[in-house]
Amino acid sequence: MVLSDCYSWANEQFGHARLGDPRRTRRLVSLASSLAQHAGLSIVKSSQSTAQVEGAYRLIRNPSVSPQAIAEAGFTATVRACEAHPLLLA
Repeated sequence: MVLSDCYSWANEQFGHARLGDPRRTRRLVSLASSLAQHAGLSIVKSSQSTAQVEGAYRLIRNPSVSPQAIAEAGFTATVRACEAHPLLLA
């Protein structure tokens, strides 16, 4: 599967993250999309508004959002992508 835009990629990777509130998951997808679209730039430089910057930092600081949950969403997306192929060379 080839995803042609950053939002589709971010949604595929993190759209099923279990962060306790669907708004957090949407914020994660938005943040990942923005960072992917502006690879190598900081959150501040890759965001389009101060509201996006504050939302990103609130997500990062939120004690209910665990790095493990974000990583698990990425791992699960990778497994799904791998299942679509009969042979993987690793």
